[in-house]
Amino acid sequence: MAPDDPQPPKFLPMMGLVAAIVAIVILVFFAIGYLFGRMFL
Repeated sequence: MAPDDPQPPKFLPMMGLVAAIVAIVILVFFAIGYLFGRMFL
């Protein structure tokens, strides 16, 4: 491994993956809250 190995090409897709996971989690919690609201209200 060279000390001047380019890091950003590996960093950007990882950031995109994390962003996608966060978006999915938010949508799942939103759906759960919506369903609970429909059932109990």
